[in-house]
Amino acid sequence: MEYTELADYPLPAGTVTEWTPSAVDSDWTDDERRLSYAHLEHARRALEVGDDWYSQWIGTAFRIAHRLDADALRTTLIRWFARHEAFRSTVVPQPVSAETGVEDEFGRRIIAAESVSISVARDDHSSSSSAVYERINELFNTTITPLQWPHCRVLTVEPDDTSDSFLVIFGADHTVMDAYTQVFAIKELTKLYESALLGHDDALATFGSYLDFSHAERASGARLDAETVEVTRWADFLRSHTPSQPDPMPAFPRPLPEPEPATGHADPIPHVGSVPSTFQGSLSTWLLDAEQTQRFHATCKALGANMQAGIYTALSITTHRLSGSGELRFISPVHTRTELQWGEAAGWFVGLIPVHLKPGPASTFSEAIGPVAECAREYKDLGTVPFHPIADLVGHQTPPQLVVSYIDLRAAEGADQWEAIDARVLRSACAQSDEVYFWINRFATGTNLSTRFPSGHPGANDVHRFLRTFTDVLLEVVENSDTTYDTPSLSSVDVQSRGSTS
Repeated sequence: MEYTELADYPLPAGTVTEWTPSAVDSDWTDDERRLSYAHLEHARRALEVGDDWYSQWIGTAFRIAHRLDADALRTTLIRWFARHEAFRSTVVPQPVSAETGVEDEFGRRIIAAESVSISVARDDHSSSSSAVYERINELFNTTITPLQWPHCRVLTVEPDDTSDSFLVIFGADHTVMDAYTQVFAIKELTKLYESALLGHDDALATFGSYLDFSHAERASGARLDAETVEVTRWADFLRSHTPSQPDPMPAFPRPLPEPEPATGHADPIPHVGSVPSTFQGSLSTWLLDAEQTQRFHATCKALGANMQAGIYTALSITTHRLSGSGELRFISPVHTRTELQWGEAAGWFVGLIPVHLKPGPASTFSEAIGPVAECAREYKDLGTVPFHPIADLVGHQTPPQLVVSYIDLRAAEGADQWEAIDARVLRSACAQSDEVYFWINRFATGTNLSTRFPSGHPGANDVHRFLRTFTDVLLEVVENSDTTYDTPSLSSVDVQSRGSTS
């Protein structure tokens, strides 16, 4: 399993079918539940961008190991939309008025489950792998938006070389889906399809509605003011800085000048030219294989910490080696599925927490992991407090610039089958910006890092240099159960043990 752009997924040549949700206009009804803060902000941005809105979606691809039966898949998708009210909701512009108490530029409309139908359009010919990619990518890029329903689109590919399985690819707007939804859907759609095809019970639990969560979140956010403790803690974080991160909203750390490469140094850092690009750079790399991951985790555990603390400590060491300071500030997304009813509901259940890593006088990994673990816990309780109203209260509108996510997905139901069914979570290419995102995920097969970053010089070169050093640090810990903040003069790491990059 990896988290990549669609261009990095090996699509087969085959026959494409579009499965499009549809509904009669008169079946839509107004709904008083307010949009979540993130949903409202996303819709505002889409309205501002207008016709230039393009390539802003997330999704998943995976194989179902049965023949494709049109009636069974149509039933599957109707039931999928019925199970998740978020898929049957959209927004409508509305006038803001103090007299009527309407505060949001968008209201909500919903449709009943029985009013959703699925239109099927199957190609009468096979397409090449590249043609399949162009077709799917352009459809998702141009039709998925928070302002136009349906907010989730589904296609299938029947491979030319087999009739025993088919590929499912869905894309969705972030307002109805998060990373957990992307993952949960693999098992859910497979079980729904097998139920429709084979006639047995799907054994799926039911969950609550993201619309209810969103309305409750708005009520929670309304209690915040400038003196609320959660607001003052965010303000304190935004007032802090590190030597390599002087801005209130932390950006990618500014590195010291790059030294001349050592003689005989393997795998030189790739340098990126200054040719402008419309989109950010994207990379997926296996930092550690399964055995290396287990050894790294065992070292962290022996030091009284978990693997997340170990990853954060390695980031701190990397920052020290490249900028001269081991302090590192970033924003981390966390899920807000804090009640059982939200467990596997489709929606954007994501909060933000600030993280400020301060290793203090530590000079080694083993000395730093304890203080770093404490830093990782410092703001953890802020994850369920919506950030958008806090940003308004502290007068800070800069979106997150450096984002680091760490998730252990080994325990997810069906995770042991992901490799066999070519499962992959997807993200669209992102418009060029200075933002840097690191998604670090632990799977049974190892530890993977997915990233997006500025695609031109010097930003891309700085990120490549950071990742090279970060990998060095991890492998040093794997091999020696420890490492130093200063770069070792002679690394004991076998450079041939590096993971592959895609």
